[in-house]
Amino acid sequence: MGNVNEWQRQFMLRLFSTVLLLQGKVNYSSLARHSELNEKTYRRWFGKDFDFAQFNLACLAQRPAKGELVAVMDASTIPKSGHKTYGLGKFYSGCLGQVVKGVEISELALIDRKSRQAFALSTAQTVDEAGKTRPELYAEQVMKAVSAETIPTDVRYLLVDAFYSKRSFIDPICELDRGLEIVGKLRCDANLKYLYRGAYEGLGRPKKYAGKVDFSNLHRFIYEGEFATDLHIYTQTVWHVGLKRMIRLVLLLNTQAAQARYILLFSTDLELAGKDLVQLYQLRFQIEFLFRDAKQCTGLTDCQARSQHALDFHFNMSMSALNLAKLDLLQQHDASDTFVFSLRSYIHRNFSHRLLCRLLDSLALNLTCPKVNRAFKHALALGLDDA
Repeated sequence: MGNVNEWQRQFMLRLFSTVLLLQGKVNYSSLARHSELNEKTYRRWFGKDFDFAQFNLACLAQRPAKGELVAVMDASTIPKSGHKTYGLGKFYSGCLGQVVKGVEISELALIDRKSRQAFALSTAQTVDEAGKTRPELYAEQVMKAVSAETIPTDVRYLLVDAFYSKRSFIDPICELDRGLEIVGKLRCDANLKYLYRGAYEGLGRPKKYAGKVDFSNLHRFIYEGEFATDLHIYTQTVWHVGLKRMIRLVLLLNTQAAQARYILLFSTDLELAGKDLVQLYQLRFQIEFLFRDAKQCTGLTDCQARSQHALDFHFNMSMSALNLAKLDLLQQHDASDTFVFSLRSYIHRNFSHRLLCRLLDSLALNLTCPKVNRAFKHALALGLDDA
């Protein structure tokens, strides 16, 4: 990264290495206690600019066994108090199922379809603006990422949940020159119409629609087979009244329950096969693991700052640290073995390694001695699942 000077480079290296061994809250005081830097140093550098999107792209380019990339977007609420915190408001928390006071981050990430691992790309704080809805703000974040070429040019699909299935979000993205295709979810009572495919009859305007879609009668859908046990895929190209566009609809029917249940998935790519659409939407949940790991291990909810720049730096730093840990574990992973990503075990091992190295230095011991080496490895694995 040519726009990073030597002082900032050294600070970022120290910051990421400290975050990935810190057990507890990741805030200014904890960072200072676990490193040689002063608390004021962290406060000062958190107010500086750093291109995290470019950094995350560089990390993503070093991942092993590269597969096809798809984009994914979601938001998460972070509890925050105070009267002068930037962006403080009321946001819906899916975990609590209610509106809570705090701040919200909107995360744009990339998922490798081969490894099924998500990598954070761009984290932006949601700040309400007069005359704009939140779906419009989310769409602006995607458009800025496309215009800045943050999203790789070979990425074709953007995965979102049901909240983003609104015209104010979908239209601006589909109208981009890049032409990102949306894969998302619809309400079970979505207002849809069949397309009329018959011959022209009579005078006047040609007939466009052939009646409203009735989900209790699937004889006009195309059956594509069984996706999993008792899960059946039905597809059709229909007109969405609310979105005012044609969509590729997938009805995933569950026949296991006493009363058959279904969910509706869709894509703006009219040529996408039903099975591929379902597999893409399954990948969307990988972004939830990003939020979980960042909140539990890399201090996403621990920021002590209130200013705009410091909050933005902290949120992006937390996500980028998670990328580094995931990249490190992927490079160490043998493709023939089952890979389970555990950030907590990774941080525990790093902390133990730092503590043991300091202990060996104090005792003037080194790992060239076989007994010391065996004791070092045994102590390093203490408390880990693979010990």
